[in-house]
Amino acid sequence: MFSKRTNQSVVAGGRLDQKLVGRLRVRSLPNFAQLKYLPAFLNAREKRLVLGALGVVMLSTLAWIGLFISHHVVSGAGPGGTYSEALVGQPKYINPIFASTSDIDSDITSLTYSGLLGYDSNQKLIPILAAHYTISADGRLYDITLRNDMRWADGEPVTPDDILFTFESIQNPEVGSPLISSFEGIKIDKIDDATIRFTLKEPFAPFLHSLTVGILPEHRWGDLAPGSLRLAKNNLEPIGAGPWMFDKLTKDNGGTITTLTLKHNPYFPAIKPHLELVTFKFFVDFASALEALRSQTALGLSFVPSEESAKLPQKNFTFSTIHLPEYVALFFNQTKNAFLKTDDVRAALERALNKPEMIESALKGEGEWAVGPFVSGMAAPDAAASSSAFDVSAANALLDKYFTRVPPEEYFSLRQSELKKNLGAAQASSTAASSTIMEPAADTSGLAETVRKEMPSDQTFFRKNKDGIILKLTLTTGDTSDYQTVAEAIARYWHAIGVATQIQLISPRQIGREIIKTRDYEVLLYAEIIGADPDPFAFWHSSQVMFPGLNLSLYANRSVDKLLEDARSTTDEAKRIKLYNQFAQILAADRPAIFLYSPQANFITNTTIKGIRLPKVIFSPAGRLAALSEWYINTAKRWRP
Repeated sequence: MFSKRTNQSVVAGGRLDQKLVGRLRVRSLPNFAQLKYLPAFLNAREKRLVLGALGVVMLSTLAWIGLFISHHVVSGAGPGGTYSEALVGQPKYINPIFASTSDIDSDITSLTYSGLLGYDSNQKLIPILAAHYTISADGRLYDITLRNDMRWADGEPVTPDDILFTFESIQNPEVGSPLISSFEGIKIDKIDDATIRFTLKEPFAPFLHSLTVGILPEHRWGDLAPGSLRLAKNNLEPIGAGPWMFDKLTKDNGGTITTLTLKHNPYFPAIKPHLELVTFKFFVDFASALEALRSQTALGLSFVPSEESAKLPQKNFTFSTIHLPEYVALFFNQTKNAFLKTDDVRAALERALNKPEMIESALKGEGEWAVGPFVSGMAAPDAAASSSAFDVSAANALLDKYFTRVPPEEYFSLRQSELKKNLGAAQASSTAASSTIMEPAADTSGLAETVRKEMPSDQTFFRKNKDGIILKLTLTTGDTSDYQTVAEAIARYWHAIGVATQIQLISPRQIGREIIKTRDYEVLLYAEIIGADPDPFAFWHSSQVMFPGLNLSLYANRSVDKLLEDARSTTDEAKRIKLYNQFAQILAADRPAIFLYSPQANFITNTTIKGIRLPKVIFSPAGRLAALSEWYINTAKRWRP
């Protein structure tokens, strides 16, 4: 009994001691002062295990911290930096009512001025100075309500009076704005302190695009006589309501402007641009501008030819493609060459052209195959795909119905006879015109050499009709490298089907002033720029066959006229597309022109410039700068939102 109780007491006493010690211990984990003695109680193996465990914990912690930062901190655009771009030429009118005739002026004007409406990054119309607008049911009244937070770069508020002044200046013949025809017959009224009304004589669906023209501040221009606006200093030191404002310009000793710098307009109520400054540098020729890009004196250059682009190191430059709403076509003037009046002849000429190959070889791939009078990527329908796909056999079969194939030597004889006949006719006409002076006989000694020179070495046969008249065409185009290369490719394709083709190159200045104005061509290789709205009225309506109209094929079709008139008089987008599809189908059937390609251009920037995004199609060269506020040079770390 004693022994048993004694054992129980010991057990109970041991448990009691543990409880007493546990109550005296304040914390269950050792503190630092206690832990520093830990190594004294561990053997070598235990020390290694503890150190290894601590290393694993530290590395894991650092990895988790790095992973967290990588997921929540990003590198993005930072403030500061100057973008410089090389331009060829000189600024003259940094003024929206004059700038449309110069790409340089348009580039700078697009940044320093704002219109009632503008275009977003997808080239869709959006309000800028306007808060909103309404269009009457009959499509004739456009009421524009202004925003109340827009200010000029000098801090003055934008008012309806500024809107009135701008458009009345455009309409005033004394001012001499090239935009005057766009606003002819339009009445402009101030409805209240925030609203302007435009009243059109008749509905005109593309009118909203006209309201993207920049607005002038009346308080800066209103005191000048209308005829003096072109001479004002403000044309080179603009005060606008755009995202950028004038900072300074520099000139050389001869008075030539060498640079013009813009800075952010603090009064523009939008996202502040990342760049601090934008500097345009002006050069006398393209070679100098290209050298500035190579040497990084300038960080950007647009419309660089493909052969020059290929010479630039890929690692140092970013290559962006500019797509303009433009197509290049062959326009047939049937009044100048009777052969072109035959539909099968025009069809054969188209079927002989290998357009994809031509774009790849002649344009180095810088173009898109065009199939109709619209440009892909715009808010307009594409024409129905052409039924005249490349097929030399089919082209020859069409021509064989009207023309006999003749070998080169027979062509040589026929061509000599034709030239002799022409010389004789000219001689007779000259003699009849003068009753007192006897003209010498026509000199035909050099005809053989002339014919030999004009006969292409790649043409194996020619064609003549039943009257012995040779099938030949003159292809007229501008004297530029791109046009010349394309014209030579077209001539080779036509040689393959027996069509004698001569190329006539005209200087860019003369081709508009002399050739197009008088419609003095048989086949014209030329480009038509559609603009922001796809309305093709100016190019295909019969009222535009004579200058200054742009109906270069002298095309007249009453059904087409009606479709184009109806399309521009409705604001119903679905209805317009339907009408344009019908128009495109008739045009494809009539074949007044051969649509070749929509050209592309290179916009090259130094890799230090980041954030560049160009839309599928820009409506003018200045469109490449539309998202300039998103470009940046410097970078900064920030938390991911």
